[in-house]
Amino acid sequence: MGWVFQGNPKTFDIDDYLSRYPELIYWRTPRYAADIAIGDRAFLWRAGKKSGAIAIGVVVESPTPASRVQHPEALGDDLWIAERPDPAENKTGIRIEELRISPSEMAPRNLVKADSLLATTTLITMPNGTVFRLSAQETEALEKLWGFSSALVGASSASEGERKLRAHYVRERSPRLRADKVAAFRSEHGHLRCEICGHTEVGMYPPPFGDKMFEVHHRAPLAKTTEPIRTTLADLAVLCANCHRSVHSTKAVEDNYKCLVSHFAERS
Repeated sequence: MGWVFQGNPKTFDIDDYLSRYPELIYWRTPRYAADIAIGDRAFLWRAGKKSGAIAIGVVVESPTPASRVQHPEALGDDLWIAERPDPAENKTGIRIEELRISPSEMAPRNLVKADSLLATTTLITMPNGTVFRLSAQETEALEKLWGFSSALVGASSASEGERKLRAHYVRERSPRLRADKVAAFRSEHGHLRCEICGHTEVGMYPPPFGDKMFEVHHRAPLAKTTEPIRTTLADLAVLCANCHRSVHSTKAVEDNYKCLVSHFAERS
């Protein structure tokens, strides 16, 4: 059994929610509360102009009133735009396995609609809802469009590791977080510079390209988190592309970061 949980960016900032809570989220569940079970496949769907599946995960907490969920810190109540959350409303806990917020990474609606099986689902024919049920066959079809097959899980460490790495980089490069961090850093320091090697945008490239060589890095790797977290700008560092690649060159991300900082400190 599978489910599609839809969010409307006009009423709830779904992109910000998924990028700031990349491990565990809760989704309002006005229907199917008695049917959704732990272990069910879950897709997160963004409505609107850039509609489509932007995350895949699994149900880890059955529909529960928001006031009684296991991790209320991950509800994201402050991200509602046009409504106030109801503490009595059921929320389903979903562990995110892969996140694709960017339009170039997601599974867009037109691709889903082109599938002969998925084209007849209520997600396509009657899209004004929050939760949509998928049969086992429909779930498998959407998994295949996403490029994820449950049969591959655990098949080889290389395949599984590659999927997780992609999700990790998508999270780090969330457009909203990157833009906010870059703007805050430039406002505080006057220009961008790498927080490891000190490389600066000043004088190196024409203005339209100056910030393209900089990336935003999570100081504490998301892969190590075991509890829901909300990423703030203080949790991020501005790094040049070379240093960022070096930090992620092995799994020892935090040790790599410290080693590089120490190396450039000795040279200065």
